[in-house]
Amino acid sequence: MDSVVIYCDGACSGNPGPGGWGSILIFNGKVRELGGGDRATTNNRMEMTAVMEALRVCLTNQAKISTRKIHVFTDSVYVIRGITQWIFGWKKRGWKNAGNEEVSNQDIWQELDSVVSQLKKNQFEIKWSFVKGHSGIAGNERCDEIAVAFSKNDYIDLYNGKAEDYIFDVSVLPAERPLPDMKSKTPDNKVYWYLSLVNGVITKHKTWSECEAMVKGRPAKFKKVSSEEEAEAVKKSWGV
Repeated sequence: MDSVVIYCDGACSGNPGPGGWGSILIFNGKVRELGGGDRATTNNRMEMTAVMEALRVCLTNQAKISTRKIHVFTDSVYVIRGITQWIFGWKKRGWKNAGNEEVSNQDIWQELDSVVSQLKKNQFEIKWSFVKGHSGIAGNERCDEIAVAFSKNDYIDLYNGKAEDYIFDVSVLPAERPLPDMKSKTPDNKVYWYLSLVNGVITKHKTWSECEAMVKGRPAKFKKVSSEEEAEAVKKSWGV
């Protein structure tokens, strides 16, 4: 393999709630699994942590790695869009989003940005590829298994050994897939959005990350809706 290959995934029971993350690193003919958890977190934070911790291992072991190419596979559009597109605008605006609000998960974004910047400074090339979650891709499925175990605080044995002895053939990489649009849809292909109620004010959000940034740490109500009728019903139930 001419690249370090990384698979990563996050899991969270509730949003926020107990969560976990899992990563697989493949380099120099070896496989190393990583994992961890947090009792109060979000799925996005776990997705980001999975990537960051794997890249941090690459940075720490750069002198031992025989290639300067890294190929990251993740099912998180949020991570890929964030690190390859949105982060440049956030930094220019002093870590504010387009709405002039503090960027959600800013602490981890800054850590991830630092690790990525150091790797690039040391001549590493990082390729980001999207994989569809729960679609039978061995690396993604194993990372999900690790992440879920840590989210439940269950024991799971993390592999660290020869690639030839690993549970799947690491030389077979997932097919390239286009990065999905961030436009949120329900399983039946209906567009949905989020409503939040903070200090008596109703706000409409296109994505969960926007809604989360509004309600996190505040007395608030929030709900995912898929039609104007449903939205009106929710507002009525909130007494607004």
